[in-house]
Amino acid sequence: MDFQLDIGTLLYLFIFGNLFTGLLITFYRFHSPKDMASALFIGSKWVQVLFWSSMLLWDYLPHKLMIPLSNLLILLGGLLEITALMMMMDIFGRKAKLYFTVLTAVSVASFCIIALFFNQANLRVASASLSVLLFVLYPAVRLTAGKETPPLQRITGLVFYLTAGAMLGRFLVALFIDPEMGALSANVAQYLYYVGMFFMLVSGTAAFILLSNEHSYEKLKRIATYDSLTGILSRRAFLLEAELKLALAVKKEQSYSLLLLDLDHFKRINDTYGHDKGDTVLQEFAFTVENNLGNGDLFGRVGGEEFAAVLYGPDEADSSLKAEQLRRAVAEASQAGGHIEYTVSIGIITVLPDPRASVNMLLKLCDRALYQAKKEGRNRVVRYSFGD
Repeated sequence: MDFQLDIGTLLYLFIFGNLFTGLLITFYRFHSPKDMASALFIGSKWVQVLFWSSMLLWDYLPHKLMIPLSNLLILLGGLLEITALMMMMDIFGRKAKLYFTVLTAVSVASFCIIALFFNQANLRVASASLSVLLFVLYPAVRLTAGKETPPLQRITGLVFYLTAGAMLGRFLVALFIDPEMGALSANVAQYLYYVGMFFMLVSGTAAFILLSNEHSYEKLKRIATYDSLTGILSRRAFLLEAELKLALAVKKEQSYSLLLLDLDHFKRINDTYGHDKGDTVLQEFAFTVENNLGNGDLFGRVGGEEFAAVLYGPDEADSSLKAEQLRRAVAEASQAGGHIEYTVSIGIITVLPDPRASVNMLLKLCDRALYQAKKEGRNRVVRYSFGD
């Protein structure tokens, strides 16, 4: 079958497609917080506009100038787009930087060598296709790795795999099947290449916007769920999870223990050593307590220096032992730190809850026990007794 591609029309399609995409993303992100990933993605679209526009000048300017320039532009545009996507997904680490740095250097060097010493159109096409293949293969693997990969991220990775497949086909045709093949030749491989590039233009933009929104939502969700200083549950998230645990305890008729933990004389620590040292103490304290709790326990920050924990299942005796273990662990950790010593007072309550029980009610009762612990001299565990 003889494919007759209107190359000029396709070039204009890509020029205006990338131009429209660049404008769309620019205005879309205009009122959003400025971030490097979006800036790089917008930049990639403008570079791709320059690439497709440069191909229109091949018949008017020396090929020795325009062909290497076009190749450099497409590599730069693709690199910026891939980098933007990976940065937005927080997977553009040191290994990725090294991979793309080396690949870019090798790609530019190999293309220049071919253009200078083996100036054949099919070799240039093969070299460029192989470079693009290796560029898109890395994000394809990273975006689809792992069983917990979100569906949208996995689909984006599969799009990169399809692009890599199209580049492989173009590479093989240019190198082994059609020795006269050039960048503007009309054949099946080129047809698949241009269709694939158009598909990448549309799907890549949609994927970036959707993944950006999804990633922003996850960040906001994490901010709302976890305390920014200590990394444990925030007050709101802790109370929600504690209510769920309480409902489960009612349903399964299990013991439910609530602990309130308050760092002793924390204001004195702040006043004496400064707020930075105070923040360090809070972080160390949270780390110590969290490491001494079980996987099914809850732990959250419910105030400045006040924390809470839920133990699901242990009875009064076992929960008292756990509370005492936490108190000792905090004291030992502060002494081992060798700078600021601190202790913790703990109020605890254990119930076999009925449907009328609520976390807020238990917190109020537990707070009474905590107040008693402080009144008795701090650095101790006091249990609330319903007979009090």
